[in-house]
Amino acid sequence: MTEGHIYILFNPAYRANQYKIGMTTRTPEERAAEISSATGVPQNFEVLLSRRVTDCHRAERLIHQRLAEHRSGSDREFFQVSLSFAIDIVNEVAAAVGLRPEKPAVQEPSAPMADTVTTGEIDLVPRKPSVGPQWRRQGTPEGPASFEDHIAYADAVRQPLLRELRDHILAIDGRLRSGEVVTPRQRIAYKVSGGTNFLEIKVQRRAILIRLPETSLVDAETKVRKIPETHGWGRLKDEIRISSAPDVKYALPFVEAACRTELKSLD
Repeated sequence: MTEGHIYILFNPAYRANQYKIGMTTRTPEERAAEISSATGVPQNFEVLLSRRVTDCHRAERLIHQRLAEHRSGSDREFFQVSLSFAIDIVNEVAAAVGLRPEKPAVQEPSAPMADTVTTGEIDLVPRKPSVGPQWRRQGTPEGPASFEDHIAYADAVRQPLLRELRDHILAIDGRLRSGEVVTPRQRIAYKVSGGTNFLEIKVQRRAILIRLPETSLVDAETKVRKIPETHGWGRLKDEIRISSAPDVKYALPFVEAACRTELKSLD
């Protein structure tokens, strides 16, 4: 058995819903950079998802078997399939083969993010970003990222959405400002009075993911996704994807409910 990663890569220059799904014994970022540097590749590949497993060769073989009818083109690793379906297949196979904890690059200066060790999730680290700072790996001498770093990482459509979301959270209670934790892994987490993270914002180029505990609010538009227990997120059970202003408006009551519940439990 060979320990390694299985991954989903995407290139914005290729067709929608076309993903490169394979394995590597290195980091997915290194693999994405290698492919991006090849002759004829119009834009950089982005790592959308990865899982570190006990046997990456077996995991890749099982994934390709399950996605065989969706293979696209001559490259055996390209598939034309919805991203949600691809993620489900990768997660199911990873769990069946055996997940391994992701190796953290450095100890976080404060409470670590929920998936630093348990989920094996890899964040997007573009090799040649067109705007914003040169993104660095966690633990490099440049130090921790700032909120403005994350703003620069998101695309132009998502930047005002991220600002609006954060402003609303900080306006709920002053304690949330001091409990905000920003890390180089495109994450902004919230905790109160030394407690554990109860709310997290994951910044992607074209979307914002909000992870929070379950609430009693009715999900009338079915936009709240349950996070599988196998992902190891602990108390963060639900996820809401933000891609537009209406998404922010819909998510705010869920975010406020999570904040109010946490603050009340600590009063």
